[in-house]
Amino acid sequence: MKHGLILVCCLGVVVCAMHAASGAQSAASQVRQSSDSFERGLTALKENRLDDALAELSAAERERPRDARIRNFRGILLVRMDRKTEAATEYQEATRLDPLLADAYRNLGFLRWTEHQPEPAQEALEHALKLSPDDSFAHYYLGRVELDAARYDRAFAELELSRQPLPDDPAFLIQAATGYIALGRAENARQSLAKLLESSLSESQSIQGASLLLSVHENDSAISVIKKLNRDSSGNVFKNSNSGGSVVRAHWAEFDLALAYLLAGNYEQAAAQAHAYADDVAIGQTEPRAWSLLGIAYAHLKKSDRSVDAFQQAAKLAPDEEESWLNLTRELMELNRYPEAIKAVQSGIAANPKSYTLHLRLGASYLAAGRLAEAENVFRDLVSSGDPLPNGYIGLAQVLLRTGRAEEAAIELREAEKNLGPRFLISFFLGLALERANKPLEALAAFREAVQLNSNSADAHLNLGKTELTHGDVKQAIAELQQTLRLNPGNQQAMRLLSQAYRRAGDATNAAKFAEASAEIPAAVEDDLVGDFIVPQWQVPSPPSSAK
Repeated sequence: MKHGLILVCCLGVVVCAMHAASGAQSAASQVRQSSDSFERGLTALKENRLDDALAELSAAERERPRDARIRNFRGILLVRMDRKTEAATEYQEATRLDPLLADAYRNLGFLRWTEHQPEPAQEALEHALKLSPDDSFAHYYLGRVELDAARYDRAFAELELSRQPLPDDPAFLIQAATGYIALGRAENARQSLAKLLESSLSESQSIQGASLLLSVHENDSAISVIKKLNRDSSGNVFKNSNSGGSVVRAHWAEFDLALAYLLAGNYEQAAAQAHAYADDVAIGQTEPRAWSLLGIAYAHLKKSDRSVDAFQQAAKLAPDEEESWLNLTRELMELNRYPEAIKAVQSGIAANPKSYTLHLRLGASYLAAGRLAEAENVFRDLVSSGDPLPNGYIGLAQVLLRTGRAEEAAIELREAEKNLGPRFLISFFLGLALERANKPLEALAAFREAVQLNSNSADAHLNLGKTELTHGDVKQAIAELQQTLRLNPGNQQAMRLLSQAYRRAGDATNAAKFAEASAEIPAAVEDDLVGDFIVPQWQVPSPPSSAK
């Protein structure tokens, strides 16, 4: 690491969180009242004669038991000697004797951070900064505490305030890149990942790095990392306890290469790589992830039958994993094969009777198949059992809207809002229900709330603009419909409504401009209860205990 004051865990070496040793002589000169034992102790600490330093500082502590600085330096020494519990006691005693001694708080915070005690570390470091706002080391270690806690805004702010060079070890670079991506700072993430690629990485770090590279669209670099990992691991041989003791080659890196191709949008390569992985007899008969990935790749390639077959194999191998059934039913519903989807999700529920998502999928399958009575029963069961999410309420509302019971749908959605608080989907569908119940003013309020809850929803702006146009507020309707087109430039319904709005406003030019919109107005937008595929997660499997 570049930072000489950071705990180097892999060597078990603790480097002091302050300029103790290097500044020992200057500290001694500033403390003229200190005993000769204290001075000799600081000199021994500087020269790394730890046993001598302990003897001298212990003597100084006996001579001056109320000197907080002796306690602080003795804590530093005890950390160097890997006697951390005693060191913490010394730091705490130093802060008791002198509540204004910022160094002791900072050193205690550093110690707690190395011990993975984030809350005590944060408290001590923040106290140190109250006493000494320009303490660069306190800022640095507080930044590391915040980074560990994934509070990225504050983490990077503290690290920047520290003005300390950041470490270039892989663990830190992965943490930093993760934080930058979370904050939308893609260029900073790329810089961290570029340094990461210069490092020697473990298997797990390689996979994490590849995933992060894909997140910032550095697809070629991600695939190169996995290919290298594949080459490095090609000689590993593990004994598979599930195959009668036969020995098989560890192909997990091949799976991760397939996953990298999939996430990079290279579906042909993903399918080829996943197929090779699944074709291995020992792997293909035991590893559902291979079949799930293959199913997703085939689905994107519009090879529907192959996709369904792969998902069915994944569900067969892992019937207790709801993801396998969700992927299978999603593809079947995409193909309008609703009876098969219903049968599959029922099989999934039989294996996972407590799965919330599978029960929701069953309701969605019935709804898509037009079996509205069955769908209503499923969604009502979810709602009555205390659905913690709006999905059950939304599904029920869609059934009620399709069966002409708009006012009843509004009642259910208001109950959802009462139980769950403000939610975008609840407000949006409440607006739809109230509009169909011929309550435009109430619908207007619901759509306005939906837009406040999610200003990036083109559907919410569209329906708000439509309702405002119906209500006679042409100027506001135009603004909302224009916003719809900014978010969804190809929305033909928005263009047709804009043509009507401009015509009412007396603007013939713009009315003509938008008049070419399609005469067919799409059906009312309804929330997709099916969702996207669930992609297998990155992971490095632990070899069995019999690995060689």
